[in-house]
Amino acid sequence: MCVSIIQSKRYIKKVGLIGDSGVGKTSLIRRYVVDVFDDKYIATIGTKVSKRDIEYKLEDKTVYLTLMLWDILGQKDYKKIRNQSMRSAHGVIIASDLSRPETVTSAAKFWLKEAWETLGEVPVVFVGNKVDVAGIDCEAAKELERIAEEIGMPLVFCSAKTGENVENAFRRIGEMMISGEFSRKAVVAEGECGSLAQAVDEIVNDFCEQHGETAKAMEIVEKEFMKASIDIHKPTKDSILMAIEYLSDVERDIHGRDVSEVNKLRRWKMIDEVE
Repeated sequence: MCVSIIQSKRYIKKVGLIGDSGVGKTSLIRRYVVDVFDDKYIATIGTKVSKRDIEYKLEDKTVYLTLMLWDILGQKDYKKIRNQSMRSAHGVIIASDLSRPETVTSAAKFWLKEAWETLGEVPVVFVGNKVDVAGIDCEAAKELERIAEEIGMPLVFCSAKTGENVENAFRRIGEMMISGEFSRKAVVAEGECGSLAQAVDEIVNDFCEQHGETAKAMEIVEKEFMKASIDIHKPTKDSILMAIEYLSDVERDIHGRDVSEVNKLRRWKMIDEVE
């Protein structure tokens, strides 16, 4: 007698959630991971990482997928911070706010372009958030449909507030990643330091590279930048210099005084190069 054995596979996949500031990325993740809506806008430096397990019952096997969800900074000036966070992602969700048409325009013109420059052509799911506010027939929704069809990637309209279709968006990116139909080409784009925001970008990128573990490094950056009262929308030279001092104190405890002083001097130079 022939007995059919259902095999199982386990995967861990990293997903970057990207899009303009304030489109609801954090609220989407909170709704999906803990089923709680939070409409309070929180400007973060770097990335917050969450986790959720999904089970897919396929015809010949059961797949257990752990999604590592990286809520990535939406400020466009901070390219290197985003590249640090985005590295090694297996797929991305690009979120737009249907009540703000400009966030739909930037989905393809900015966010898709940057993601594929950094990662290669990984799976992408476009998300039109706040469908409860704008409606599925609004002009922004029609434009997002056009973009998704042109790129050949799926689109999910949802609401972090009501929970509508949120789970479908994350399940869809999971299905695409485990299907293996996309290849990844690692190409990291470089930027130039020409403003205080870009100097912050350089400094955070440098700290992450020295630390070696991006997620933990971003937690440290978040804490020390908060102490330094850095406004990521309008950083000041004094607040950045204070943050450099705080980061140097952290590195002195980890790497020793000599290493921390060398790193501090290098970061001071990044600020000095700003016109």
